[in-house]
Amino acid sequence: MREIRALIRAAALTASSYRLGMVMSLVGLATVVVPLYFIATALQPVMAEAIAAESQQYFAFVVLGAMTFSLVSVSATSLPSAIENAIGRGTLEMMLGTPARLPSIVVGLMGYGVLWALLRASILMIVGITLGAPLFGLALLPAAGILALTMLAYAGVGLTLAACILVFRTAGPIAPILLTGSMFLGGVYYPTRVIPSWLRDVGESLPLTYGLRALRQVLLRDAALPTVAWDVTVLLMMTMALLIAGSVAFILALRRARRAGTLSTY
Repeated sequence: MREIRALIRAAALTASSYRLGMVMSLVGLATVVVPLYFIATALQPVMAEAIAAESQQYFAFVVLGAMTFSLVSVSATSLPSAIENAIGRGTLEMMLGTPARLPSIVVGLMGYGVLWALLRASILMIVGITLGAPLFGLALLPAAGILALTMLAYAGVGLTLAACILVFRTAGPIAPILLTGSMFLGGVYYPTRVIPSWLRDVGESLPLTYGLRALRQVLLRDAALPTVAWDVTVLLMMTMALLIAGSVAFILALRRARRAGTLSTY
């Protein structure tokens, strides 16, 4: 835990040197949510039937989708970004040469980005509730578990992307393609049932599809956990598979980089 706290603190100190950017990042959320409220309210009559299985209100549907997508985006990109920056600064090899365990270093490198994203997501949700998005408070605990599983699934992807950074010094277009596909096919702004069947099949291969569907039913429809058992089970299996595959890829890539002596070479 000490190593994780130290890495998070180091990242926070770096980010705090750009205070105006941090403030504008938080204030900018209001400029996004307020117009979204008016747009969603105008579209409510059109979307009411399509979203009925997951939410009664389109504004709440979109806010929860946007919040979840922001979190999974950070989960997928924070580690490869941190690895790339550490290689560029020449600090990765020094960190790996310390007695700190590899899992602590990985979590510590991701920590600040995820915590900052959670703060932004919390503010987004608070503003959404203030504007009238209905949430069932008693469902917060199971919803938090579903959200954590969804984020962990994309963290597994992040491990694979970090492995690509270690070996090839780039992850190419994998992250943009995955995140764009998740946004348009995972049900962020509209339910997956409204997209063509062949695209819907592609969307069913994305963890976000199952996580968002379960999350909305629990938080916005007050559904019991047995109701979303299938989505949660599939999400759990995807999360385990992605974390295992990502961990293996990252460890193998790290061993290769150590043998090749390229940990400090950008």
